[in-house]
Amino acid sequence: MENYFFVLQYGQWLILVISIWALYLVSSIKHKIRLKGYLMTALSRFSGAVIFLFVDLFAFVIANLIQTYIAIRGYLQNKKVEGESSINQEDIVRKALQVIWTEGDISRVEEFYAKNFKADYPFPDWGEGIEGVSNLVLKVREDLPGYREDIEELFTSGDEVIVVLKISGFHPSTQEKISFRDITILSLDRGKIIKQRGLSDLFSMYLKLGLIEMPQT
Repeated sequence: MENYFFVLQYGQWLILVISIWALYLVSSIKHKIRLKGYLMTALSRFSGAVIFLFVDLFAFVIANLIQTYIAIRGYLQNKKVEGESSINQEDIVRKALQVIWTEGDISRVEEFYAKNFKADYPFPDWGEGIEGVSNLVLKVREDLPGYREDIEELFTSGDEVIVVLKISGFHPSTQEKISFRDITILSLDRGKIIKQRGLSDLFSMYLKLGLIEMPQT
């Protein structure tokens, strides 16, 4: 017993620190930090099992090994859900851009956008909710016939999807093809888009529409 006293004396405090740290991480509202918490919990429980093994407290060894298994299982399941969620969010955004914006089917807006949807753009004023989205879809297709959005790049970060778009259409008077880029950030909750914000290359669009002229040098 005396041979293990040093391990017990200092090991218990190390396990205590790891356990508190693990609990703090698991309690986070951020998914990636919570995942780290599961791993830290597994480490603290496995360390506890080793400590109790030294003093022949096998019931506590078994209890800690079970908790280690539960923590690792929780990590793997949450990691799997995270991957599936990212794929689902990407699919939702891709379909929304195709069906709503490129095809202009406003009858399906509620499939992709939440009723409490809000847009955060300096202009134009979308309004809010399903009606706001529908109104803008009709407006852009009126101002730019043949309006379509093509994805150039798409990234997922937590509950947000970032998209680099090539927006194109035809000049309403000359029928000349016009295109410009847009960066859009969409926030999703429970499979619906709840917020959208971004930045468009409006200078290129207005220049091609003839609404502004390039300054003369």
